Amino acid sequence: MTENTADNKRGDDRLPVLWTGRLTTDDDKEFTCKVRDVSLAGTLISTDASLELGERLLLEIDELGEFAVEVKWSGSDQLGLLILAGPDLMLKKFAEGAGSETSNKPIIVDGDPLAGN
Repeated sequence: MTENTADNKRGDDRLPVLWTGRLTTDDDKEFTCKVRDVSLAGTLISTDASLELGERLLLEIDELGEFAVEVKWSGSDQLGLLILAGPDLMLKKFAEGAGSETSNKPIIVDGDPLAGN
């Protein structure tokens, strides 16, 4: 029962997006990616890059800036990234401006990004 509750919470915490991004490795290799969803602490991306669990990268999202991230899981061409640092750890707020539609680009939200709706 706890697992189901966790799955539901995860689904509620994620917002679908379709943003363009770039990943940069420690040895300066660059890969394009598509950001597929965002949550309070992380993001799901798709990329052709072959990256290791625990690898730390720089994720640059057009119009938002750069975020230090760590690969938490991988499957097929998708990666789950934990956001470690960036201009605003609340990426979800930039997706919420799109409402129920999938966000094609970040929406800058006025006010304090930590304040509730």
